[in-house]
Amino acid sequence: MVRPRVLLAYHFFYPDDVVSARLFTDLALGLDAAGWDVTALASDRAWSNPETRYPARERYSGIAIERVHRPAWGQARPIERLANAGWMVTAWSHRIATMPPFDAIVVGSDPSFAPLILLPLRRRWPGVATAHWCYDVYPEAIAADGASRIVRALYPLAERAMAAAYRRCDLIVDLGPGMRRRLAKYESPAMRETVSPWALAEPESAPRAPDPHVRQQLFGSAKLGLLYSGTLGRAHDFRQLLALARACRARSGDDVAFCFSCRGHRLDELKAALGAEDSNVRIAPFCPESELAAQLEAAELHLLSLQSAWSGLVVPSKFFGSLAVGRPVVYAGPHDSDIAQWVSALEVGYVAQPERLSETVDALHGLAASPDALHVMQRRARQVYDKHFCKEVGLATWHRLLSQLVSRR
Repeated sequence: MVRPRVLLAYHFFYPDDVVSARLFTDLALGLDAAGWDVTALASDRAWSNPETRYPARERYSGIAIERVHRPAWGQARPIERLANAGWMVTAWSHRIATMPPFDAIVVGSDPSFAPLILLPLRRRWPGVATAHWCYDVYPEAIAADGASRIVRALYPLAERAMAAAYRRCDLIVDLGPGMRRRLAKYESPAMRETVSPWALAEPESAPRAPDPHVRQQLFGSAKLGLLYSGTLGRAHDFRQLLALARACRARSGDDVAFCFSCRGHRLDELKAALGAEDSNVRIAPFCPESELAAQLEAAELHLLSLQSAWSGLVVPSKFFGSLAVGRPVVYAGPHDSDIAQWVSALEVGYVAQPERLSETVDALHGLAASPDALHVMQRRARQVYDKHFCKEVGLATWHRLLSQLVSRR
């Protein structure tokens, strides 16, 4: 039997360790296991260090990887991301012109405006089934990042271009209801579905007890440990979490401890904001994936945040990693965002709003005093993850959706 051919186009892929690259790699492996012939199209630059280059062609566990060359430009500023996007979309279009046809193509949202490759692709392969897995909504995400005057002037043109790309999609997969509402303004005729990003680490049984050594390193002798693990980037805001930490310290000293093990553009800001009086706040090195599960399990609860301007444009993937290890969350972000809605509706933690800070402080100290109540919350977190967000559910959904699209076309 001939295996259907699918092309996955994303800026970064194996062996990159950035979360989105790992998710696309998982998707490739999952589709391969389900009977697809999978090719990944990426760039030859590493996410963490653009000076690092990968081979132009490679095979990994049955997946064919095609990489186009890209200059060693950074991604820190909007203008840099736009330059990378223009280069990558052009290079991808030229590379695709040399490839045999595919039955389906899935395009991510990195580089920015990546779905624009669907414009020439539709002309080359009219019968291909096209899907966009939207992690970030563009051009809105660039505007939320504080774009320059030049970038703002180009915004209307970018909107029209993305509207044309969305109309070329047979399927648009979002990360949650808030993102779907943001995308609705483009009025694409595409089928809509939600597939949330699954966790990189899915322990067979959770919640598990913390490793005492790791917990001591992160939280000392605190009665309750709260961990921020992952990227602290443009879309995130540590200020509300720091306010919560200080309110807890004022209540009980170092009994409720906060640890930030992260990397990203706002890490230096966090370090600069800490003072000698913040004795219950620690900074730990960014955790390699080989040690990630032990670190995540060392905390009783996890921290995550989102700035208001980014609501519906991104969904913090830390949420799903937290639930996978059976850890409820404390979320500092807009109350109408997807994470806030899930936390409240699924009862997997607390939404820390500035006007209700004392309520969150009360709740955390209640858990510190009641291990049984904490364990109930932790078990529920994992149950919710298994039912709604796990990798098995996500991969099965993708296989079903792509199979439907190919059979229709």
